[in-house]
Amino acid sequence: MARAGSALLLAGVLLAAAIAWGGATELEPPVRIDSGGKPIDVEIGHAAPWIHDFDGDGRRDLLLGQFGQGKLRIYRNTGTNEKPAYDGFKFFEAGGAEATVPAG
Repeated sequence: MARAGSALLLAGVLLAAAIAWGGATELEPPVRIDSGGKPIDVEIGHAAPWIHDFDGDGRRDLLLGQFGQGKLRIYRNTGTNEKPAYDGFKFFEAGGAEATVPAG
C-alpha cells in the first residue's frame, strides 16, 4: 500500500501543478485525490496522471496511467475545474477494446 500511496501523492502533486499551469512559479502542496469518497489507488504503483477535458464538457478530467499492464483510467470530473470531484473510472478504450501503453 505504501507504493500506491506514494504514487497517489505524486499524482496529487502533478495534478496541482497541471491546474496551476497558467504561470505559477511554485508547486502547490501535495493532496490526496479521492474518487467515490475513497483515495484513488492504482493496482500497481507508478501512477502517471494527466489533466484534460476528455468529454468536451468544459471540466478537466483525470487520466491516470498505471505501470501494471499499461492500463489507462479516465476519471470524469463531476465537480468544477477549481474543485474537481471524481466518482469512479472507466478504462480508456480504443477500437472497442481497453487501450494499453506498451512497456519497454
